[in-house]
This record gives sequence, C-alpha cells and structure tokens, in this order.
Amino acid sequence: MSTLLLARAETTKLARLLGISDTDTLEFLTRLPPDTIRDFREHATDLLFDADTARLAKVAAASRLVPATLSAKIAERAFGPVLCAAVAAAVEPARAVDIAKALPAPFLAETATRLDPRRTADILTRIPTHLIVDVARVLALRGDHVTLGRFVGTVGHDAMRAAAAVVTDADLLRIGYLLEDKSTMDTLLALVDDRLPGIIRAAHDQHLWSEGIDLLDTVAPATRARIGDLAAGLGDDILDGLIAAVADLNAWDSLLPVTGAMSPDSLAALARRPAVHTEPALTAIMDAALDQGLWLDLLPLATHLPAEPRTVIARRVATKPDDELADLIHQADAADLWDALIPLALAMTDPDRRRMAELPVMQDQAVLAKIIATAAEHDLWSQALPLVDIALTPDTPNAVWDNLVQACDEIPDHLRTLLAARARKLHHHTHADHLDTPSPTN
Repeated sequence: MSTLLLARAETTKLARLLGISDTDTLEFLTRLPPDTIRDFREHATDLLFDADTARLAKVAAASRLVPATLSAKIAERAFGPVLCAAVAAAVEPARAVDIAKALPAPFLAETATRLDPRRTADILTRIPTHLIVDVARVLALRGDHVTLGRFVGTVGHDAMRAAAAVVTDADLLRIGYLLEDKSTMDTLLALVDDRLPGIIRAAHDQHLWSEGIDLLDTVAPATRARIGDLAAGLGDDILDGLIAAVADLNAWDSLLPVTGAMSPDSLAALARRPAVHTEPALTAIMDAALDQGLWLDLLPLATHLPAEPRTVIARRVATKPDDELADLIHQADAADLWDALIPLALAMTDPDRRRMAELPVMQDQAVLAKIIATAAEHDLWSQALPLVDIALTPDTPNAVWDNLVQACDEIPDHLRTLLAARARKLHHHTHADHLDTPSPTN
C-alpha cells in the first residue's frame, strides 16, 4: 500500500513541474515504482535548470552591481518569479537573502513554487524565520502543499515550527503526504506533537485518510503507536473511518504495524469495531499478515477479537502446511507472544489444535517451558492445557514436568487433576503425585 501512495504523491509533484493541473491524467504512472517517477522528475528539473546555465550566471553576476533593494525591484517588475527561481542558485547566498528581504511575500511564494531546494539549500537555511512564515501562510492559503512539502527539512527547525503554526491541521496532513524527503516526517510531527489529535480528526472530517495512512507508513514505530492510541481515544467514529479507508485502499499492511504497537486498551477498542469482524476484512488482514511478514503484528489484535472472528483467523492459520505453521510458532515464541498465540490455538478445531501440538517445535523443552510460564503469568491455564496436554509425550524431558510442578500452585485444581492423570499415563508417577496435591490457594 505504501508504494501506491508514494507513487501518487510523486505523480502529483511531477504534474506540478510539468504544469499539468489535472493530476489524474498521470494516474497511469502509479504503476511504476515511486523512485522511478521521482528520478524522472529530478532529471526533468535538472534539464530545465541547466538549459541556460551560462546566461543565468550572467544575470546573477549583474545583480551584484546594484544595491539589493534595487535588485529586488528589478526582480519583481522585470524578471518575474520564474526567472528569479532559475537565477537564485547562481546568486551568492547572503546576497540572495538580502534581495529576498526586500521582496513581498506573495512574490516570494510564487518564486518558491519554481525553486529547486537541492540547488538553493544554502539560501533557504539563511532566510529569516518571519519571512518563511509569511511565505508559508501565502502558500497554505493557495493550497500549494506541493511547494510546502518540498521545503520541509531544508529550512531550520525553528522556522518549521513557526511556519506550522500558521497552517491548519489538514494542511499539515497534506504537506506530510507530499514531503520531498519522507525521512523528515518524524521531525515534522515532533514539532507539532500537540496537534496530532487535530491532524487525525482532520483526516476523518475532511476525507484525508489516504494521506493519514501514508503518514502511518512513514513514521517510526513509537510515533505509529502514539498515533494509533490517539485515534482510538478520539472515539468510535474515528476508528470506523480509519477501518473503512484501510479496507477501501486494501491498506491492512499499513494498519497492522500500528496495531502491533498500540496499547492493550486502544487495541481492544479497535478490535471491538464490527467492521473488523467481517469476512472480507479478516481475509484481507490474514493476507497481509501471512504474505507480507506481519504475523507478529497480527497476534496482539487477534487476542482482542471476539470469539467468532478469532475462529476465522485460527482456521486460516490452520490451513498452513506443517513447515509454515511451525515457522509461525517459532516467530511467536521468539517474540514472547505465547499470551497471544495460546488463545488463537484454543480457537482452532480439535483436529487442528492436535496437529499443531504434535509438531516437533511444540515438543521442544524451551518452548513448553515458555508456554507453562506464560500460562502462569497471564492465568491462561484453561486455554493452555489443551496444547500442553497434547504436547506432553513419552519423550517429554523431566525438566518440563519439573516446570509444571513448580507452577502447580497457580494451576486450578481441576486442571492439575487432568495433568496428573496425563503424567501417570506417561509413567511420571512422582510428578503426578505432586500435581495431585491440592493447592492451598485454589
């Protein structure tokens, strides 16, 4: 999903460069990798700027012969914003800043639409903050988020923070979608951290979920978790809007990493939404989880789902051949996610659960020890017992039985009785006697 959104953002920027007002005419390009579109755009930019390098250098040299205020008047009245943008990179940075100070914000804003930040970074970092704010205000009022997105990360943090204060939450979302350098997204959000709830609300109220989902794809895990928790805290309408957009865009591969990082309460709120329980949604979720390496992000969500949708997920997991199912178990074990996998195993049919429990990985002493420890820590004995009981075989090491005995005070009496019977059947009579001893706490 991330690739499609990035490609659409790149075609929007390319349309601006080529003077195409209807970006839909370039929709066919979204089938290409985003980097390919970006490379073409940058190459086209270079061709446009390099075509008259010698003449532009002469114009820049001439600007040094008169005072900056006079150069500004000539720039505004004779050259215009297009030529000024072309000449800017050839002007000495300090001189360019002096000229910019003498120009009105609307003219600078129009010039900014034509600038190449790669060539003018030395100038942009020296522009006074108040001037950047004035230009940002003009560009935002014009709805020119392409230009604003190109300069984020080029100007300083103080200037970015000040400029962000004069644009709306929806503007910030659109700017983030069109950022020239997506690696600056976390920096931008850190500067407007207190506005994140408003940005999420704007995604819902102004039908900007595509931009919002792109945001999820480009931020660090900690930021992703914060956004997920904030969305859950804003109410069911926000969650329903997010889920609907994700389903429409088939962007579950963007949402699952968020669910994997959300707090338990927030994840429970998401898992309660009926839109997540539908067969198409669950199928798409499982496709993303199993085909795109998001299994570990799915497990926490599956834990919070009601019984019926959890059964759908368990049924899909059970269709995996033994080697793939064993790999999923290994992944969950390595990530210490048995507290999520045990309830999912319980949702399987008896034959599927038996098949899972009889896999070699489930006979591993370390794995069984983790299952026992997890059952004790999270009070999952009633759910873990079907797995443990099947996994206990004549070849099970004594150490596993020792672990059960050590945890026996936490095991409900009726379950201990079943385990004791299993131990006797497997000729572990000493362990059976310990398990048969009633717990003083049960």
